[in-house]
Amino acid sequence: MMKVGIRAHDMGNYNLENFSSLLKKITSLDGQCMQLALGKSFIDFKVSKENLNTDLADFLKNNLTEEKVRLSVLGCYINMGNPDKEKRYADIEKFKYHLDFSKNFDNCLVGTETGCLTTDYTYTPLNDSEEAFNTFLDTLKEIVSYAEKIGTFVGIEGVKKDIICTPEKMDLALKAVPSKNLKVIFDPTNYLDITNFQNQKEIIEKAFELFSDKIEIIHLKDFLVEDNRLKVVPIGHGNFDIKTLLACIKKYNVDADILLENSTPETAKECIKFINESNI
Repeated sequence: MMKVGIRAHDMGNYNLENFSSLLKKITSLDGQCMQLALGKSFIDFKVSKENLNTDLADFLKNNLTEEKVRLSVLGCYINMGNPDKEKRYADIEKFKYHLDFSKNFDNCLVGTETGCLTTDYTYTPLNDSEEAFNTFLDTLKEIVSYAEKIGTFVGIEGVKKDIICTPEKMDLALKAVPSKNLKVIFDPTNYLDITNFQNQKEIIEKAFELFSDKIEIIHLKDFLVEDNRLKVVPIGHGNFDIKTLLACIKKYNVDADILLENSTPETAKECIKFINESNI
């Protein structure tokens, strides 16, 4: 059954020992599930292979069970297109130990965006090149192969400024790495910018047409047009075409958890109410 939830790091600064308080905050805002990027969510936690251990897993699981919150996504955002092989391989290893850790949680994706062909993860026109796509694919194949080996799941998220910048390129990636362990985190607003936002209906419909069977998580945020650019705002506060999204979810019978993006403790409850009242 589809659940609506929140990214933990949108809820403010917490210490790891206060995880229960974070979960209580999420449930008080009517959140049922969450995305947890450990390094972003806890100001006193250093992400390392050694720190992602059984004790931490038990601590998190016990609190999640107590507060009845589902862990949908374990965030591990890496630059999958980094041309510096040493740095990219270090990120691959980081992603692998997140995959190991995710085995402690039922049906939890390890999620990342797809990266840029730059060492500092900034946009370059070369993101559209064959070199960029092949570099990204090399990374994707390695982490998906590892996920298959240990029985966990990779979730990739397209972004307009990244290598995977359109639904069509996402489809190419999914066809190049056909695996039941590879899923999609679909954020429709991520595919929009000032040049194409007026075509958002067609872009959303194309994504569902191409890979609705792969969509496991939906990120929801909204946008306004200001100073000839898109300004991100909480869902329900802008021009996002939620009716088309909901129609596609129903048409293709997609059972995905929905996670708010760019919400705050002040706006999240209103956002979740907006989504629920939109007849999901």
